[in-house]
Amino acid sequence: MNQMEKREAMRGACIAVIGGIFWGLAGVFGQYLFTYKGLNARWLVSVRLVLAGLLLLTTVLAKQKNDMWRIWKKKQDVFWLVLFAIFGMAGCQLTYYSAVEMSNAGTATVLQYTAPAIIMLYTALRAKKMPGILEIGALILALFGTFVLATHGNIHSLAISREALVWGLTSAVMMAVYNLLPLKLMKEYGTFCVIGWGMLLGGILMCLFTRPWHVIGTWDLQAVGAMAVVVVVGTVLSFSFYMEGVRMIGASRASLFASVEPVTATAATVLMMHATFTLSDFFGILCIMAAVLILSIRK
Repeated sequence: MNQMEKREAMRGACIAVIGGIFWGLAGVFGQYLFTYKGLNARWLVSVRLVLAGLLLLTTVLAKQKNDMWRIWKKKQDVFWLVLFAIFGMAGCQLTYYSAVEMSNAGTATVLQYTAPAIIMLYTALRAKKMPGILEIGALILALFGTFVLATHGNIHSLAISREALVWGLTSAVMMAVYNLLPLKLMKEYGTFCVIGWGMLLGGILMCLFTRPWHVIGTWDLQAVGAMAVVVVVGTVLSFSFYMEGVRMIGASRASLFASVEPVTATAATVLMMHATFTLSDFFGILCIMAAVLILSIRK
């Protein structure tokens, strides 16, 4: 690798890290809106998906022109897009922010990051092939880390609420669906196009039930700023930075660097929301992050 390639690799790594940091901040600012401004997960997610979807599709329209409408011409592709919008996009966001609402952004993000272990299990079952030693070790680490985070080692009590644990683990399943469901569509129509349509469609479908036009909470400059971070920084910019990192250094290495997200969410939760984490919490987080790193390197 020559000097120019090294600089390009370093720049790609930094860009992927920034994408992960931006993702981590989205949960913390969502928690701020729940705690101090009276919003709830359902309202926030429906509005976030619609606004972020419109912003992403605007960039797609600028690059692809009318080609961005091509995804609606095949009934089979529309069917998979609707499934992705409901389960992959709306399902992933709603369960994650519900976990944030029930606990905090750091805990919710770490629980969601057990998703790579779920994907590994699904892939192994579908291929009818036993995972390797490292994959099995990563799965055990993820399960043990989740156990420590949820119970602090005491099997007779939960350190977080039952609702937070259920929402957090459900968000991990939905994140796995989010990663696996749209793969064929992304190859055919492009990542930004599929994600943009998934966000917009998922948000519109959620709006039918959440009725976000009935504005809730307290809205001032701080609330508007936090919402802007959730929508623009935590969705559009984070995804754009991450995908640029993928282009420069590849998906496997970019996902490895972007796994700074739960670290960012935990640190920001402590600094901004004054949450307290015990040594048991940090040990559980460390186990889950070790599992994620092992699976990212193996991928």
